[in-house]
Amino acid sequence: MSLLELALKRRKKRYVQLTKTELKGLKRPRVPGISPHKTILKNELELLKGEVKKAKTSAFKLSEKTAAGKEILPTRIAGFDELISAGGFERGSTILISGGCGTGKTTFALQSMYFGALRGEKGIYISIEEEPQKLKKHMMNNFGWDFDRLEKQGKLAIIKYDALEIARSVEAAITNAREELVIDFKEFELPFRPDRLAFDSLSALAVAFGSTESYRRYIRYLFEKFEKYNSVNFVLTETEQDPKVYSRAGIEEFLADGVIVLYNIKVQNFREKALEILKLRSSNHEKTIVPFEITSEGITVYPKHEIFREE
Repeated sequence: MSLLELALKRRKKRYVQLTKTELKGLKRPRVPGISPHKTILKNELELLKGEVKKAKTSAFKLSEKTAAGKEILPTRIAGFDELISAGGFERGSTILISGGCGTGKTTFALQSMYFGALRGEKGIYISIEEEPQKLKKHMMNNFGWDFDRLEKQGKLAIIKYDALEIARSVEAAITNAREELVIDFKEFELPFRPDRLAFDSLSALAVAFGSTESYRRYIRYLFEKFEKYNSVNFVLTETEQDPKVYSRAGIEEFLADGVIVLYNIKVQNFREKALEILKLRSSNHEKTIVPFEITSEGITVYPKHEIFREE
């Protein structure tokens, strides 16, 4: 890694904090001075600061419509929507968020949901693994996001369902020799019709199924059901840290309208977080792997930067 890249990395977090102050309408803080012989470094840092400010501002864009009249919902994740020509995801789309442990999949989905709710867009998070209170506590402690308050306002809901119960009901239906998988969706009695829906995770659900074929049939049914809500649906699944396959059964990425892959890329003695949009049916998108950070403010994506790498 060059000295310039290392300096940029060390300065990023401070500039995210400065941008937060600016957005609150306070007096713009002064950037620490840089000596004259560091002219190139200063220019690079100024470009980076401007990019972060643009990324933060883009997270508050209103929803728009495509030329075909389909509504587009921004993710409201700083910098991410700049990777998509439409500026977000179409309603009715199911987006697979794939990545290894600790790459930020849950934070991505909950951040989009939280900032959407602040703009009046309702969200429902279906958890198969973690308890709702634990998730909400983590979001409050790590980022200061008050999910309890938004739940009381009827804008958000985090619901937990038992993966084993779902698997047993599905496999019982198949055992009864039904030619088509017709299952009452009572396992997911949603409190309201969402603008965003998240399912966390397919990995935990797959483990609960005794039969891969039963799981595959249910996933097809599940994706079709989500589409009918006309929401943007995030479906999370865990992979290896450097994945070659992006789902458990190998069919989820084909059923999904889009696939986002989150990485923890090892560079020398540290790991760099990065992501790419592997697939998106509804819009053109950037085909590069770009870095992102998870700070005390959540995820910030740097759409114009390449990942830091060895020279």
